[in-house]
Amino acid sequence: MTEGFRSGFVTLVGRPNVGKSTLLNHLVGSKVAIVSDRPQTTRAAIRGVRTTPDDQIVFVDTPGIHKPRTPLG
Repeated sequence: MTEGFRSGFVTLVGRPNVGKSTLLNHLVGSKVAIVSDRPQTTRAAIRGVRTTPDDQIVFVDTPGIHKPRTPLG
């Protein structure tokens, strides 16, 4: 490990179906999260890691924040 290596976490939080999973895929540079037009596709947190020679970032994609209408929501 080189001197000065840094790491950290970034959590993507927001309303359902606004592009959090698409943003995660773009930031990581590969498809790690399912992307769909249907709301609530992401039901559990998904982690994607981006590593460069100087740093490492762990991105966490969360389900959207909403008021559930059913027990599954």
